[in-house]
Amino acid sequence: MPISGCPNSREPPIRGFTLIEILVVLFIVSIMTGIAVVNLPRFTQTGDFDAETNRLKVVLEMLREEALVQANEYGLTPERNGYQFYVYNEMSQGWESLQEAPFAARRLPGDIHISVRIEGRELQFGEDDSPPILILSSGEITTFELTIESDEDGKLERILESDGYGAISWRGEDEP
Repeated sequence: MPISGCPNSREPPIRGFTLIEILVVLFIVSIMTGIAVVNLPRFTQTGDFDAETNRLKVVLEMLREEALVQANEYGLTPERNGYQFYVYNEMSQGWESLQEAPFAARRLPGDIHISVRIEGRELQFGEDDSPPILILSSGEITTFELTIESDEDGKLERILESDGYGAISWRGEDEP
C-alpha cells in the first residue's frame, strides 16, 4: 500500500495553505476592517445629512401641492436647529402650527444647522410672529435661500432655493 506524500506514491500529495499565507490574508483583512471602522462615523453622518436635506425638500413640495389643492395659505418658520410649518386660519385670522405628520415641527440632529436668506436679506431667527416663508394657494412661494450645513468631520452644505414661481431646487444640482 502506497504511503501518501512519498515520491513513489501514485496519489497526488495533499496541498494546503502555509501558515505565512494565512497570516498575510488575516493581516490584509484586518487593515481593510480598520479602514472601514474609521470611516464609519463619516458615512453615518453623511447619511443623516442627506436624509434631512431630502426630507425638507420633499415636505416643502408636498405642502406646496397641498396649498394648491386645499386653497390654504401655509408658512414655514425655520430655526437654527429645526423648522415648523403653519396654516393660516381665516376664522381666527392667525397662524396655527401643523401637528400632523409629515408637517409637524422637526428638530434636526445636533450637528446640522439652518440659515436662511429671504429676498436677499439674512433672516434673524425669532424676529417675527408670522412665518417668513409663505406658500400661497396660488402656487407662489416666498423667494428664499435655505442653507443646511453640518460641521462635523468636514463641512457639508446644501442650499435649497426658490425663485417664487418655479420649482424648489438645490443650488448646483440639475433636475432630472
